Amino acid sequence: MRNHIVLAVAIGFVFTGSVFFMTQQGTENPQTDNIQKFQSDEEFRSFVSSSGSLVGNPGQALERQARTTSDLSSSAAGGETGYSVERSSDTNIQVSNVGEPDILKNSGERIFYSPEQIYYWGSSSSTPNTSVFQTLPAENFSEIDEIPANGRMFLTNDSVISLGENISAFDRETHERLWKEELNASIESARKINGSLYFVLTKNAYSDGTCPVRPMGSTIMPCTSFYHPDSGEVDTTYSLVEMDADSGEVLNKNGFLGDRSNSVVYVSQDSIYLTYSNQVSETDLMLEFLNSEGSEYLDSDTMERIEELQTYDLSESSLRTEIQRAIENQMSSLGEDEREEARQSLENGIGNYTADRKRELSTTSIAKFNLDLELEAQGEVPGKVNDQFSLDRSGKGLRIATTVANSWQFDVKAENDLYTLNNELEQVGSVQGMGLDEQIYSTRFIDNKAYVVTYRRIDPFHVIDLSSHENPELKGELKLPGYSSYLHPLQENRILGIGEEDGSVKAVIFDVENDDPEIVDSEVLDDYYSSISSSHHAFQIDRENEVFFLPGSSGGHFFSYSDGLEEVNFLNMSDVKRGAFVNQNFYVFNDYNATVIDMENWETIRQIQFREEESPDPVPLPEPRVVK
Repeated sequence: MRNHIVLAVAIGFVFTGSVFFMTQQGTENPQTDNIQKFQSDEEFRSFVSSSGSLVGNPGQALERQARTTSDLSSSAAGGETGYSVERSSDTNIQVSNVGEPDILKNSGERIFYSPEQIYYWGSSSSTPNTSVFQTLPAENFSEIDEIPANGRMFLTNDSVISLGENISAFDRETHERLWKEELNASIESARKINGSLYFVLTKNAYSDGTCPVRPMGSTIMPCTSFYHPDSGEVDTTYSLVEMDADSGEVLNKNGFLGDRSNSVVYVSQDSIYLTYSNQVSETDLMLEFLNSEGSEYLDSDTMERIEELQTYDLSESSLRTEIQRAIENQMSSLGEDEREEARQSLENGIGNYTADRKRELSTTSIAKFNLDLELEAQGEVPGKVNDQFSLDRSGKGLRIATTVANSWQFDVKAENDLYTLNNELEQVGSVQGMGLDEQIYSTRFIDNKAYVVTYRRIDPFHVIDLSSHENPELKGELKLPGYSSYLHPLQENRILGIGEEDGSVKAVIFDVENDDPEIVDSEVLDDYYSSISSSHHAFQIDRENEVFFLPGSSGGHFFSYSDGLEEVNFLNMSDVKRGAFVNQNFYVFNDYNATVIDMENWETIRQIQFREEESPDPVPLPEPRVVK
């Protein structure tokens, strides 16, 4: 049914919209050349105060059978324990050599783990510290210290950098604080490249245009350091900050003003990409329809009145009311049958008009910064992105997968596209129309292939050939029950999908050697949830043993993938969050307990409780009701 748009006009418009860059409608390859910096504090404040959207709430290529998102390379000489670290796992990341923060970091001899803070209604809960564990020998695995911080972490050669209420660096050996930066903003994203930390920090853009912005410590962002679109609604300041990981010194900074909705940060080895959604308002769409085709459905008096209204200096709400009145005046003059036929005709007209322009309804703007945080290019593609894995940097430019027309505002069937852009973010190729009436749940780019999972009732797995950057080609698709929300390369031509089927966690291996993908094997687990669904960092793979670890709500699953899927071990531990390995020992964590498993025989070596389990305060039962 398409009647909600027409009824919005005939009964009352629902006006919503969020534009970061100006949407250029009616073009095959819309570009955004209109980002510029504010010239003064007054211009900044005026731009923010005039915006109507202010709110109150503040793979690179697979290296065959070697190092991908899980690094097996850590090697140490033995340190204080005298035990040699031959190999150890690293955090599962998207792009090689671009570090991502996580709640578990593994140095080989030590594991740093920051459990989540559990809140119970009606009770207080203290923030847990970061636990430091000595890993070797595995028989003596134990918590040896605590770091007074909680949150995701980076690990450098000399320090542990915690991202919590503040950004703090601690000595990796003594655990003494090295430096600290107070946070006055939220961390939208963080990465570590070589010796630098890169942060995207967000703050609410207050209605009075508060300026300068102080996102952290003594870092001051003047009004004139922010880029902004020519027009549109904004609600957030974004501060890009580069810090020296050793000293905490701010090296570079830049900023821009935009809309918070559907923002994604993707970082390659040489660039930072930020995406933001642009949404066409129903009011603007309806006026465009009425101006171009309205005379086919409305009489001349009504059309003249609508044209006249657009010349007045009216607010959005007043304009909606007056257009509503003009259309209703015409409809009320008709007989009942004729009125229903006229409304149905108008409904069909706007429905067809909207469907023909589905790739103009919502677009994604992209800003590209180099590692010195200088703005290098801007671009725009139809649709919205799902997450950071929807973007990928290749030698020829950027590849990006989007879902178009995925909005409650417009009753149009969604489709899914993949676009290729050059280094200037100009569109050069596309594959359009995948997964009709579905949306993207996961994407993975590997070499010259892209794998896209769309979902509504079934899970189509799409394979796109990107050998030609200018002419990407859809090669095949496979439909199966459930969906995969995370994709991971296993072996050459085999992709693992982790997701859900009928409310249970599901793992499936796809064979992508040929144009038509096939299912090698699949397993539906007795788990209702996996931490992988909320963070790809929860996934861990041991390529040497051809085993991957899947944390679940009921326990930790170890699967061999050498020949299909074989569960070689299951650890009975509720709400497993992370896993890591050192040599042939695998360490499993939830918020309170840790277990070490021997990967040669899958026997449990040691179990410890490092944190006392918290429980909600008892709630007194009501007095029994006495019925007289």
